[in-house]
Amino acid sequence: MTYGEYMKGVVQGEKNILFVNMAWGLGLGIIIDGNLYYGKSGFSGEFGHFCMFENEVLCHCGKKGCLETEVSGIAIENKMMNQIRNGRTTILMDKFQKQHKIHINDIIGAARNDDTLSIELIEEAGEKIGKSIAFLINIFNPEQVIIGGSLANAGDYLMLPLKSAVNKYSLRLVYNDTLFRATTLDDSIGSLGAAMLIRNQIISL
Repeated sequence: MTYGEYMKGVVQGEKNILFVNMAWGLGLGIIIDGNLYYGKSGFSGEFGHFCMFENEVLCHCGKKGCLETEVSGIAIENKMMNQIRNGRTTILMDKFQKQHKIHINDIIGAARNDDTLSIELIEEAGEKIGKSIAFLINIFNPEQVIIGGSLANAGDYLMLPLKSAVNKYSLRLVYNDTLFRATTLDDSIGSLGAAMLIRNQIISL
């Protein structure tokens, strides 16, 4: 996904990029000097498993308090369903009663229709992920941070609190040097990036 964004997305010549994938989980792609950074074992970018919270929520990795337990698509879905069970009002109430399940795309759609609870949950996630991205940009000092995945479709409901939190918690000079953009590509970005990486490997033979 990161390479697809780098080659065909919003990148405009930048060579040092962080791509944050906010979907059912939370991942990070890193490009340094125009090259993907994989780490020793190929597991770089496990951003979602920063232990950021003392919420006692068990992550699928087996640990508690991971960033993913608060700001991933699954986390927001669970929060929405818990809020409905606790009596909060939302336009998604009927859908939940019929299906006993709410998808993150439902929540994003409801936010676009001015559903207060949906907006609240997305903005909360934006603030929390922004604080965490502040740590990343203080370390990497990237030219650009790109937000991708299904949550990027929330637009300003996500991006405004995200950027506000990054501004609050990062070094000012680093923040001023970093562009923040949401992806303009669809779900095919991963397949596109994989195909382009394979093509480049064949060409280099």
